[in-house]
Parts: sequence; C-alpha cells; structure tokens
Amino acid sequence: MILLLLYAYKQRARSIKRRDELHALAMEQEKQNSKISTLTALLEGQEQERGRLARDLHDGLGGLLSGTKHQLSYLNPHQSENIEEGISKSIEQIDGAVEELRRVAHNLMPDLLTKYGLEVAIQEFASRISNHALEIHTEFINYSNSISKEKQLIIYRIIQELVNNAIKHAETSEIIIQVSEEENLLNLTVEDNGKGFDHTNLDVRKTAGFHNIELRVQFLKGTMNITSELNIGTSIELQIPIH
Repeated sequence: MILLLLYAYKQRARSIKRRDELHALAMEQEKQNSKISTLTALLEGQEQERGRLARDLHDGLGGLLSGTKHQLSYLNPHQSENIEEGISKSIEQIDGAVEELRRVAHNLMPDLLTKYGLEVAIQEFASRISNHALEIHTEFINYSNSISKEKQLIIYRIIQELVNNAIKHAETSEIIIQVSEEENLLNLTVEDNGKGFDHTNLDVRKTAGFHNIELRVQFLKGTMNITSELNIGTSIELQIPIH
C-alpha cells in the first residue's frame, strides 16, 4: 500500500512538474512572439522613415539639382549678361540644395543629439520649427540625460512625430513639450491648443502616424495616454522606464 501511494505521489509530482514546464514554455513563446511582433512593427516604422527620406531626396534635393542643371543648360555663351544672371540663379539654387541636404541629414541623425543629448536636440528642433504663426516651448525638469543614446533617438523621433502631427492635423498655434524625470521614470508630455477631436468618433491611435508612435513606446516598454477636447486642444502623455 505504501509503495502504491509512493508511486502515485511520484507520478503526480512528475505530472505537476511537466505541466509547469509546459506553462513556462508557453509563456516564453508568447513573450518571444510579442518581441518579434514589436520589432517587426518597429522595422516597418523604420522602413516608412526610409521612404520619407527617399521622397525628401527625390522631391527636394533632386528637384533643386534638376532645376540647376536646366538653368545652366540654357545659358548662351555669346550673351555675357545672360551668363552672369544664369550663374547667379544657379548658385542660389545650389545654396538651396545644400540647405535641403543639411535638413535631410539632420532629420536622419541629429548631430546635436549625438554630441549633447536629448535636451539640446529638442530645444534646437523646437526653435527650428517655430515661426510667427507657431510657438513651440520646451520644459526639462530634473532631467539628468542618463538615458542611452539609442533610447534618446527613439524618444526624439516620437516627439518629432507628435509635433508634426499637431502641426499637420490640429491647426495649432502653440505646442508645449515637457520632459521630466521621477525616480526611474521619464515623463513626456506634448500639448497643443489646436482643434482637438472627439474620442467617440475617431480612433486616433489608427490615424495620423499614432500607430508607429505607439509601437515605439511599446518597444521602450512605456505607456501612452491621449486626452483631447474639441476646440481646446490635445495632450499626449508618455511614461518610459529609464533603465
């Protein structure tokens, strides 16, 4: 009887152990699938950025250089005034092409981010985008610049996309970018005073590039909360672990 009980106990223990192992394996598989899904989505976002870069080079820089070539090809060597005017216009177009190339290169990898970190890069971005019709303010509170450069670049892209969305869709005249640290957490808020939207009629996460933003936030293991009111504005709050 004792032997039978001992055998039954061992069989039950093996069964429980096998069940726990299968459960752990299933959980690990689910975690791996989630990582693969997030990385795939992030790569899709990167492909979209490459597509946008290609369009910038083709439409912006390519158009300027084509215009310069066209301008130079019609110069008449027998008319000195024509040559001087044509060369002057061509130099202006080349200057524009150089500025366009700098803009594209800056968007690809901001030098200030690499050298000085997120705070300086965001302040420069806000200053560059601001104009007489749009004011962009930045606030950094208790920010220690302790985040890795890889995370800083992703956060920079998130802020860049949020600001571009507000400019494109919200008809805003003022945007506030606030970054603060609290213990091991980075708090990021982007607010605008634009037209806002109604949550009941629009799933904003599926529009205006928010899908890629949310995937980047997930990749950083963060959370995103969106609040918006019609004719008042929109506030997007992110919380991202620092380590």
